[in-house]
Amino acid sequence: MPPVSPTAQVDYDQAMAAGIFSANSAITDTGGAIGELFASLPLETSEFVLLLHGPHHTGAVLEDALAQHPDRRFFGCSTSGEIVPGGYRENTVSAISFDRSDFSCVSRRIDALGQFGFQQARDLVLSMQWELRKKSPGSNASNTFALLLIDSLSQAEEFVAAALGNELGTIHLVGGSSGDNWQLQRTPVLYDGCYFDDSAAILLVHTTLDFRHYNFHNFTASDKRGVITAATPAKRLVHEINGEVAVTEYARLCSLDRATLDQETLAVHPAIITVGDRAYPRGFMQILEDGSLQCACAIDEGVVFRVATQVDFVAQLRQAFDRIHHELGDELMVLGFECAARRQVVSQYGLQDAVFEQFSACNVWGFSCMGEQANSLNMNNSFNCLAFRLPS
Repeated sequence: MPPVSPTAQVDYDQAMAAGIFSANSAITDTGGAIGELFASLPLETSEFVLLLHGPHHTGAVLEDALAQHPDRRFFGCSTSGEIVPGGYRENTVSAISFDRSDFSCVSRRIDALGQFGFQQARDLVLSMQWELRKKSPGSNASNTFALLLIDSLSQAEEFVAAALGNELGTIHLVGGSSGDNWQLQRTPVLYDGCYFDDSAAILLVHTTLDFRHYNFHNFTASDKRGVITAATPAKRLVHEINGEVAVTEYARLCSLDRATLDQETLAVHPAIITVGDRAYPRGFMQILEDGSLQCACAIDEGVVFRVATQVDFVAQLRQAFDRIHHELGDELMVLGFECAARRQVVSQYGLQDAVFEQFSACNVWGFSCMGEQANSLNMNNSFNCLAFRLPS
């Protein structure tokens, strides 16, 4: 294996045993970062590669670097931060290569996301399943997962996830919405080495490795309740809560000073929506000049919510990762799609060392996203992941 500079994070032995190879480069020059990463990865046996990177790497330079490998399949997106076993990174490039010794994959690109519906999802999933069975006759719901990367600025995650999840049935759908470090300007998806806006990449992947899907968060519902009384659902905007200006009333419900309320404060004070017997956080991304709040997930008039109460972040993360270890063993690779708001919580409360210890123990690779897709739902403020058992 060729040498790698100190800016790269590579775990050769653990990854090589399982057919998952991963590296991270902090080189600011995009071409140099890609060159460093690809010197570390066995691309000649790769089934597909995920590239997760900061927004300043988006563009023709990266596309040109990938074009030097025309026989390889590259998917990915821009992020609001990268996750490696050593912790959080920003404006770096991570490459995760899934080797064809343990993985087989078929893919589709979905364009014009606002027009995607259940019939399109049915046709797409049926064609992908047919193609995957032809490629891997032993593929079934127990050894196959769907991976979704989607442009967050499309605001179409709910409809796309619902349609795909409905057709996939018991095949787990896991994914995340692309980001741009909270700039909310452009969040394209990388498909077969090229960038596309208002698009999604959907991969149907068969693997010989044992894996599980997990999704968890660190909030419970308090007794403080609100009702959305005016909203623009198509733009995920809440104008009024309990008949009052949204930001003013939400600050009151959270016992916060309206004058000091900002996006970082909102990150630790989501609303809780109950679906069936499960509670899901709904975070707010922006405060508009008129006092409206922009949600990170779908919202509508008449929705009843409760203000969230945090539980111990590190204890909850440790409990979740202990469960993963218990069910899959000590040799793991976790592909994580974590809400970018959780990263802000870690920063605000100075939890980096404790969180990074957990990431290292579970060999977590992934990115901070602007929404997490789990089966047929789009959510936020959660940690969403696939955990793979690696051979000893």
